[in-house]
This record gives sequence, C-alpha cells and structure tokens, in this order.
Amino acid sequence: MQDNFSIRNWKNTVLHEDAFSEGTGELDVYGYRTQHFDMCPAATILFKDIIAGQYTDGVPSVKEETEIIGLAKLHDALFGLEKEALEAGEKYTDKSVLDQAERLENLIYEIASKLGLEDEVKEYIPNHIDRIANVVGNPEDALGEQDELEDEDIELEIPGEESNAPVGDKKMQAKASRQDAKIQAYKDITAKMKDALEKFKAAEGDAKEVAKEELKALTPEFQAAKKEYEKLKSVKL
Repeated sequence: MQDNFSIRNWKNTVLHEDAFSEGTGELDVYGYRTQHFDMCPAATILFKDIIAGQYTDGVPSVKEETEIIGLAKLHDALFGLEKEALEAGEKYTDKSVLDQAERLENLIYEIASKLGLEDEVKEYIPNHIDRIANVVGNPEDALGEQDELEDEDIELEIPGEESNAPVGDKKMQAKASRQDAKIQAYKDITAKMKDALEKFKAAEGDAKEVAKEELKALTPEFQAAKKEYEKLKSVKL
C-alpha cells in the first residue's frame, strides 16, 4: 500500500477489539460493517491486517479511508452474488450474474492497485469468480460457441499486428513473450474445450453427466483465457 498511509503510533490507538467479529469473519472497516466476508477467510485476514496497520505507514487520509471502505463494499457485493448463486445451485437462472461479478472483479483490482494491494486481492478473487462461473456456466451455453470453436484459427502473434521490437530491446521482447504466453494458453484451453464438447455431444446416460461436469470445470478457464485473448487484439507492441 502507498507508504504515505500506514501506521505506527495509530496502530495502538485506533485498532479496537470490536473491529473483528470472531467466528463470523465480518469486520468493521472504518465504520462500514461487512456482511458477506464469511465467504472468504483470505479477505477477512487481508482487511484485518489493513486495519491493524500491516500495510500502512502513517495515519490514513479521508480519501484513503474512503477507498478502503469502497474496496470492502465491492468485496461484499461480489461475495453476496457468490453466496446467492451457491445457495441456489443448479436452480440459479440469472446468467447475467457472471458479468456482474466480472465487473466487480475489475473494480476491485482498480482500487486495490491504487492502494498497492492488487497482488494480494488477486490471490483469492479469481477463485470466487470461478465458483460463480461453475454455478451459472451451462454446458449447453458452451455448445452455442461450437461453431466459433471449430472455426477458430488462433494466431501466435497479436491479431493484425506484427512485432517491430528491435532485437536488442529486451523490454519489448519480454512484453511480446508474455502476450504470446496468453495466446498459447487460449489455444490450449480452446483445444480442451473442443474435445470436451465432442465428448458431451457423443456421450449418453451416466457418461453424459461425467462429460457435462468436465465441460463445466473447463468453462471458467476458457472464459478467462478468451477474455485475455480478446484484450490482446487491441494491444500494440
């Protein structure tokens, strides 16, 4: 977190025992009481450490407190969606919840980045997105992308772009290498999805249920890799 905002003296005077509800995972984040942090012990630990001053170096400003409260509220909103989806299980029909969750994910990363906590939240937030995707992701929906998968010709360079990086430009080459890795990851998961789709279509009885679960398990990874691949289409080296 930004070093203008952490605590030394503040830690012993502002940290109160009632900031953390033992056994529930809920916290009092500068006056905001969390509601769904029971879904994520890692988030509880992170915010508890923030409140305790583990990531701070000075009394937080009003703006910084507001950003932390906002970050906590975004976590709550995401965990609330996850809780609703998990409780409903296969009966959950609101497919837009995954889009909502991904928007919240991006906002969480945006604020966390300002606070120097992006690496920390990325340790656990993707797992919650995957859990939601596993509930709302329907193999029949994936079948709807069958034609796209069958016609997919994934290039191992950024679509529409050629690398103009000088041979000695290590920074540019490293960037190109990271991009190629993302494209290769999309190519690999796309191949797995094609195989899984074929198994699902050909299977019958119990075997179809097994194939369905395999397809559901692959869907979040496919969606995430596809999103990264789509982003690269507009990236220039």
